[in-house]
Amino acid sequence: MSEPTSETGDGGAVERARIVTYLAFHERSARTKATAATSDESRTYQTTIANAMQAMREAIEGGFHWKADL
Repeated sequence: MSEPTSETGDGGAVERARIVTYLAFHERSARTKATAATSDESRTYQTTIANAMQAMREAIEGGFHWKADL
């Protein structure tokens, strides 16, 4: 298996950064929609989506692995 070169870089880190950016965008979008919601159901739904995006973003940023304690 070859090591990352200066030409290819660390593809994993680049991909993680791309996914973190994607999740952050959708988290902000859902929080905006939750603020603008006209019903409690819609507000709850959008807040749940935002919280899920936040949890995934934080897990990916921090290198979280669900089997880390095993």
